[in-house]
Amino acid sequence: MKSLKLLTYLIVSGSLLFTLSSCDEASTSPGGGEDNGEVSETQYAIAASSGENSYLLQTDNVASGSVSAQSEEAIQVLGNRSWFFFEDIAAYSFLYAKGEPGTVSSYVLNDQGQLTKRQELGLSVSMQVRGDYKDNLLVGYSSRSHTDPVATFYKINATTEAISDEIVVPTDTLAPQGEIAYFTDIAQYGDYILAGFRTISGGADDELGTFGSEHLNETFIAVYDKNFNPVKVIHDKGRTGQIAGQTRSQGRTGIDQVDNGDVYVFSSAIEAPDVPSGVLKINEGELAFDQDYFFNISEASGGSDVYRTYYMGGTTFIVRMFDGQASANPDVSRTGFAVVDVAQKTFTWVEDGVPSEISAISAPYIDKDNNQLVYGITTPDTRPHLYSIDPETATMTQGTEVVAEGILGIGKLTIQ
Repeated sequence: MKSLKLLTYLIVSGSLLFTLSSCDEASTSPGGGEDNGEVSETQYAIAASSGENSYLLQTDNVASGSVSAQSEEAIQVLGNRSWFFFEDIAAYSFLYAKGEPGTVSSYVLNDQGQLTKRQELGLSVSMQVRGDYKDNLLVGYSSRSHTDPVATFYKINATTEAISDEIVVPTDTLAPQGEIAYFTDIAQYGDYILAGFRTISGGADDELGTFGSEHLNETFIAVYDKNFNPVKVIHDKGRTGQIAGQTRSQGRTGIDQVDNGDVYVFSSAIEAPDVPSGVLKINEGELAFDQDYFFNISEASGGSDVYRTYYMGGTTFIVRMFDGQASANPDVSRTGFAVVDVAQKTFTWVEDGVPSEISAISAPYIDKDNNQLVYGITTPDTRPHLYSIDPETATMTQGTEVVAEGILGIGKLTIQ
């Protein structure tokens, strides 16, 4: 029903969505503020959607004002892309085509503080999982067939744009016999690479199909050294399930090292009704789950599961939640927000300021300088806006309007 409302709204008011008055165009700079001739060292970059394409916009303010996909400064990016920001260096767009070759383009701020495109990178496969590792963006794709049990990774240097050769790792040796590993998250832990995965049949069992598994109530992390040589598999059974949350084939966020060195691992327990969504812990310097620590998120939330998590500092996370049980089905609602303290094991719903109806939510920006998490949110009855969550007050505040069909992602870039 929400999708039908949104479609009706877009048809009726399409001309309004893509029109800026001549007054607006004359009075604002590409950065969204008054044009005083000064070069801004930092800019927020907003990836907006219009039809089958993306538009990259910039502004120096996410709290107010308006930016448009139809402005002269908007950069058109062909195709329906997903977006990832590597720190404050570059914005990456990914064109996903399942197992087919994928295209990656990146954008930075030039010396004049304007967004500019760098070279386009061609990869042998599409990317379904991404993460940071030191100076590199790590991207990976897992085969979903037991007849081709491998995953392919690349390291992309965010500054030099150098790209590694293919890194191919076996996935049948990671999973219990009869299943293969399907990666859902990547994170840095000292010099180690932590790669969370779920196990799937990959079609080896006709009754289970491709993504079915006999190990839904288990949690797995593959540990690699910097060269992707295997170190060990960290495994837990019976407390929760798969790390992070998945939409179709896309998984991300669920493993974070906090300030004191401990690692907290969030599980959605996707398609696993016998165990709750919860948080596990790896103590600093160890490569095993702490058997004395578990935070039951399903219980604390009153019956909802974790979708994605964002570390805000200390032991505080902002968590996007399923409206009930976790699922990879994109039609399942994921419109809840909460503030979680993993050390104190507290869970607080964000309720004040949240729109009553939400039709789409973007990948957010973790703005640690201002202690807020900035989302792009689309509702059926208004233009998309940026919204900021304050973890101290567990409130959401509406900010900049984005004149487009939707918002795909947001980040903040600095002139390098």
